[in-house]
Amino acid sequence: MLKNSSISIDQVVEILTESLIDDPNFSYIFGGNSPSYPTLKAFLEPFVTDGFYRGQIIVEPNQQGACIWYPAEVDIYNQQFEKTLTKIIDTVRELAGQDSAERFEHLIKTVGQHEATQKHCEVFFLGLKPEFRGKGIGKSLLKAVLHYADTHQVGCYLVSSNTRNISFYERNGFEKYCSIKISDSYSMTGMWRNPSS
Repeated sequence: MLKNSSISIDQVVEILTESLIDDPNFSYIFGGNSPSYPTLKAFLEPFVTDGFYRGQIIVEPNQQGACIWYPAEVDIYNQQFEKTLTKIIDTVRELAGQDSAERFEHLIKTVGQHEATQKHCEVFFLGLKPEFRGKGIGKSLLKAVLHYADTHQVGCYLVSSNTRNISFYERNGFEKYCSIKISDSYSMTGMWRNPSS
């Protein structure tokens, strides 16, 4: 797996854009439609930049998927991250309108209210290009994260934006932690994994 130093921010943005373009999270934010490729790239770039400098980025060797995660010692939702979110809200407003910006702001606040309070590492984005799903690549992307969690004896938390991914995370030791109701028609699932001893 390639680490931060082996790949550029732009390459990770491209991989995640292609991987997440059909995610229901973005359908909700952008008013029931999948975002355009350029819009999603602009949305993801600040997240990837933050993950590049404060977190860890793992990329499948053939660039078929990528994972952004944060070790337990990183305070994800700090002042810097708040500035990143403000930038993303402004970008969404500019590219997709005020309604989409408000939906994103609502989503991120709601997700933040359900953040696990125990010490943990966190998987922030995990995406596979559609043609490479179901081939074991997701498990290989998670391997370093789970190794870190077990070595440091900390839990691991993530929010699944797509119900079809829940069984995958359960096979990798996660359990449903909380349901996060975003709207009457869309919910996300907080998932938790205890470290293996």
